This record gives sequence, structure tokens and C-alpha cells, in this order.
Amino acid sequence: MFLSPFPENISFVCTDFSVPLIFPLLREEEEFLERLSSAKRKSEFSLGRRCAHQALAKFKLESEPILRNTDTKEPCWPKDVLGSISHSGKYAAAAVGKVGDISGIGIDLECLSRVVDFNISRHVCVEKELKWLKSLTPDQANLGLRIIFSAKESIFKCLFPISKTYLYFKDATVTVDEANTEFTFTLSKECSGITEVGFQHSGKFSIVEKMLLTAIYL
Repeated sequence: MFLSPFPENISFVCTDFSVPLIFPLLREEEEFLERLSSAKRKSEFSLGRRCAHQALAKFKLESEPILRNTDTKEPCWPKDVLGSISHSGKYAAAAVGKVGDISGIGIDLECLSRVVDFNISRHVCVEKELKWLKSLTPDQANLGLRIIFSAKESIFKCLFPISKTYLYFKDATVTVDEANTEFTFTLSKECSGITEVGFQHSGKFSIVEKMLLTAIYL
């Protein structure tokens, strides 16, 4: 569905429930799946792991199970691999890279058809972001908020596995470059051993069929 926003050394897969199964869940994943309480969570876990196994096939690691850290809820990747999984609506995506090629990676999918209360901007955005949103038309502002929200999700998913530092929405300030489908961000919180206050970096976003993808890597 989405073209890869990453260089060739990162494997990216995005698919939906209608795509035939390529890599089945492994025994350990099936056992974990049975412990999930709802059909929705089970289907999301299953599709996310299918994407992850297909992405890992680039490195011949598709036979490795990807379970979940019970405390942090993050995926447990094979040794020497960093990755990220996201799902929204009927879609899921996974991105993986080898340690040494990358030091962090994060992706987030958001279904733009889902109605979101614009008032969440007060909890998601810092003053600079709110000022930018106020300069836009209502439709533009709604999309801008969704990009900011998704970008911050990708930032957290990129940095937390390597720093174990919890970042909250207002710990990053995002600037959206709609013309180039990019965003930049500045952190106002240190990520232990990884980044300092004031760290700046950039990421990509794209929109296809009412779905938004944001992506960053280090």
C-alpha cells in the first residue's frame, strides 16, 4: 500500500487483512495470541506479526518469534534487530533494520476516516504547534493535528526501546513540512544515553487511501 519511506537497508512491509498469508504465526505467537482477550486485539496482533515476519525475511530471520514485553508492551525482536510495528483500521505495517545499520526506528499508522475530537490538541500539542494549527482552515488543522500526533507516536516508538525513557506528547515539538511530506522535531527531554535536550531530527509522512503513515529512523 505505502511505498517504503526508508533506505534499502531497512525492510518495510504494509498490508491489510485481504492479503493472503505468506508467513504463518509461529507456535510461541499462537500461544500468546490465545491469551489476548478480544477479537480485535487478536486480529491486530496476528496481522502485525505477519508483516513483521515478511519484513524479517529480508534478513532470513522470518522463523524467529516476535512476542511482546509484558511490562512495556513493545515487540521483542530477534538479537541484532531493531523494529517497529503499527496497525490501524484494516492495515498493519512493520519496519526492521539490523543493529549497526540503524540505532532506532519508529512507524505509526493512523486511519484518517476515524473521527478524532480536535480538543485533544490541548493534550498533544505545545504552544508552537497550537499556533500553527490555529493559522489553518478547520480541515487543514484536523489533518495537521493527526500528523503531529502520529509523528510523536513514531518518535516514542523509535527512542523508547533504546533509551527506556518515556516521552510524553509535549516532550517533542513537531514542525510539519507539507510540501515535502516531511516533519522535523525537537526534544525538550533527554533520552538517557541517546539524545540530549534540544536534539533535532526529521521523519517522513505519507497519506494513501485515508491512511496516514509516519516514519523515522536513526
